[in-house]
Amino acid sequence: MVLTLFASLLVGVLGIFLFVLLRFKNHLQGSSLDKLASYSPKSGNTQSENLNQFKSSFGELCKRQPANATYEESAATLSNMVKSSNFLNVEDLIRTNATKLFWVHRECASLTEGGLGIRITVQYNLFGGTVANLGSQQQRDWLKQILERGELGCFLLTESGAGVLSGLVVETTATWNGKGFTIQSPNPVSSSRKCWISQGLMAKWGALIARLIINGEDKGPHAFIIDMQSPGILREDMARKTDFNTLDNAYVSFDNVEIPRENILSGISFVDENGKYQLVDPSQGFSFVTVAQRLLSGRICIAGASLNILEQVLHEVERYGFDRAIKTGRDTTCSLSNMPFMKSTLERIRGVSKVFECFIANLEKEYMSVRVIDDRLVDRIACAKIEAIRFAINSLHEIKETVGSLSLFDHGPFGSKNDLLYVFRFAEGDSNILQQKMVRDALKKIASPVRLAGEGFNILGAIFKNKGNTGFSRSSLSLQLVQLALRMRVPKSQMIPVWLESHAIIKSVAHKKALLTIYDTVYPAMAGTRELELFRQYMIQ
Repeated sequence: MVLTLFASLLVGVLGIFLFVLLRFKNHLQGSSLDKLASYSPKSGNTQSENLNQFKSSFGELCKRQPANATYEESAATLSNMVKSSNFLNVEDLIRTNATKLFWVHRECASLTEGGLGIRITVQYNLFGGTVANLGSQQQRDWLKQILERGELGCFLLTESGAGVLSGLVVETTATWNGKGFTIQSPNPVSSSRKCWISQGLMAKWGALIARLIINGEDKGPHAFIIDMQSPGILREDMARKTDFNTLDNAYVSFDNVEIPRENILSGISFVDENGKYQLVDPSQGFSFVTVAQRLLSGRICIAGASLNILEQVLHEVERYGFDRAIKTGRDTTCSLSNMPFMKSTLERIRGVSKVFECFIANLEKEYMSVRVIDDRLVDRIACAKIEAIRFAINSLHEIKETVGSLSLFDHGPFGSKNDLLYVFRFAEGDSNILQQKMVRDALKKIASPVRLAGEGFNILGAIFKNKGNTGFSRSSLSLQLVQLALRMRVPKSQMIPVWLESHAIIKSVAHKKALLTIYDTVYPAMAGTRELELFRQYMIQ
C-alpha cells in the first residue's frame, strides 16, 4: 500500500515536470525539413522488371468482373483468375517464398473492386496459404490440382460468440472417432457457428480451424481440409452489407460432419491410424502462432494494400489538382496542387507513407527469412497492421477536406470503395484487440516492483537520452505505462472492469508504442531523411 502511494506521488510529480518540459519541446528539438535529403530506397525485394506487365495482366483479369456483379459472377471471375497460369501458384504461398503474394497486395490492391480483392486474399493467403504452410507435400499437391481447376476455398475461423473482437476463441470441435474426425458446432449453435466467412457460399473447399479432441483430451485449435458440400454443413447468407456485396459472407455450422483422418493438415502434426497424436518434428509443437501464421501474413498484406489504395488516391488528386486553376489575384492563377496548403498536405502524407512502406518491406523480409516466428515479430506485424491502416483512413479524410468538390463526384477517387480500409481494420484480427494485446504484453514486462521502478525512472531518462530525437514521446509512453500498471493493482475480481474502463489510456499507449517501434525499425535506413522527420513531427510528436 505504501509502495503504491509513493509510486503514485512520484508519477504525479514526474507528470507535472514532463508537462512543463513538453511546453518547450519544440524549442529544444526538431530539424529543418528543407535541409534534409529525400529517402531513396534501394531496389526492392520485388521482381520490378515484371511489375508493369504483371499489373497490366492483373488489371485486365479484374476488369472481367461485370459492373454491379452478383457474388456468383464475382466468384466466377476469381475462378478464371485462379486458373490463369501467370498468377499465383502454390510455391508463391509458402512462407519463405511469399514475395509475390506480398507484392500483389502492395502493388495491385487499388486495381480491383473491393469484394473481388477480398476474395483474392481469402483464396490465396488464408485458404491456400493455410494448406501450403501447414499441410504435407501430398496436401500441397492436392492444392495445386484444385487451383488448376479454378476451385474456390474459404477460411473458417471466426465464430459468432467470439467475433472479430475476441481474438482466437474457437468452440467448433473435431473429435477423433476411430476412423477420422467428427466436426461439430456445440450448442448453442448461434454462438459456435462460423460467421463472416468470406466466399463461404461459393467455396467448394474450406480450411477449417477447430479444436482437436482425442479421447477427451483437447489438443487446441488445429487446421483441417473440409469439403463444403459435405452432409451436415449448413451455410446461410448473412445480411446485405452497405457495400462489397459482390462478396458472399456466410454463417457456417456443422452437425456431425464426418471427414477422413487424412484431412487434418499434417505438415506439422497428424493423428495416426491408432488415434495417437504425433508431431512431425518433436522439437516443433503446434502452437497458436502456427495456426495463426496466415493471419500474420494477412496483416502484412493488408497493411501494404492500404498504402496502395492511399497512393492511388494521392495520384488522382494530384492529377486533378494540376488541371484545376485557382485564382490568386485579378490576373493570376495557381494550380490547386501547387497551392501551399494542398502541396504541403500531399507532400506530408506521401512522405509519411514512405516510412510505413519501408517498415512493411522490412517485415516482409523478416517474415520470410526467420526460422521461427517469435513474439517480437508478431508484435511488429501488429504495429504495421494497426498504424498503416489508421494512417490511410485518416489521410483520406484529410485529403477529402482539402481537395474540395472532387470529393463529391462519382468519378473521383473517394466514396464507398475506400470503405475497404474499414474492412482491413477488423480483418485478420481487429485492431482494437491487437492494441490490447500489445499493452498487456508491455505490462507483463514491468510486473515486478523492480521493473516498474525502472520504467518510472525512464520517464526522465528517456528525455535525457533523447533516442532518435524522440525523448519526450518515449517519456510520455513510460509515464502512461506506469500509470496504467498502478491502476491495475487491484483485486483480481476488479481487474476486468478496471481494464475495460482504461480503454482510452490503453489505446494511447498502444498507439505511441507502435509508432516508436516503426520509427526505431526504419531509423537505420532512413535517418536524416525528410520522410523520417515528417513521420517524427506529425506522427510521433
